[in-house]
Amino acid sequence: MNIIAAVRQYRLLSLQLGPYHFNPGVLSTLVSVVMLYTMMSLGFWQLDRAEFKDTLQEKITERKNLSASGIDELPLSTDDRRYLPVKLTGRYDLEHSFLLDNKTFKGRVGYHVFTPVKITDSKAILTSRGFIDLGESRNQLPVIATPEDEIKVQGILDLQPSRALVLAENVNQTEHWPMVLQYVDLKELSQTLGYELYDMVLWLDINEPGSFEYDLPVLNLNAAKNNGYAFQWFAMSLALFIIYIVVNTKK
Repeated sequence: MNIIAAVRQYRLLSLQLGPYHFNPGVLSTLVSVVMLYTMMSLGFWQLDRAEFKDTLQEKITERKNLSASGIDELPLSTDDRRYLPVKLTGRYDLEHSFLLDNKTFKGRVGYHVFTPVKITDSKAILTSRGFIDLGESRNQLPVIATPEDEIKVQGILDLQPSRALVLAENVNQTEHWPMVLQYVDLKELSQTLGYELYDMVLWLDINEPGSFEYDLPVLNLNAAKNNGYAFQWFAMSLALFIIYIVVNTKK
């Protein structure tokens, strides 16, 4: 107890400013420094996030405006291929389509339709064809019309849809097609199909052969929100600093 009392009574410095006496204690200074460091760090982290989002948005816009290239002409890095427009020739796998469950579009409930487009006999790219309505019930799956002939399609490359919210595991009932999915896992689907899938998903452009209603996911790159959070952290840091000065200053 004597040690604690001594720490509380100990003063780091004594500074006389006219009629005011600034005399901070060890404990209040230590707590204030730790809190200031934490809040300032969070503020700068939010600024870094805002800068990252701005850079990524510029990259997305720039890449989407590029001319479409063949899939064999793309960079090796996944990050360098993301959001690039591509064009390819192939055939839809008429026997295998997937319905990604729990999707909404313009207030309607339904699925995102995914069908592999075979580039060669042993390799295909999983293609998002857009949104389709649920139908009368979940027990009656929608009819998916698919072109039978060789097609030329164009779209944007992206990663497989994120698994942010998974309501259930996929039930791979291969005796019934189309197969309803709770999430998209390219490796898992490759095993189900029995052939290799490209490591990214092709999101078809509007009015491409076999496409449905265009529903390309939009990234939430709202950098203004991060700038607002940064301002709040810096404002709280300033408020804490003012409180520290006022509490430790006596007239």
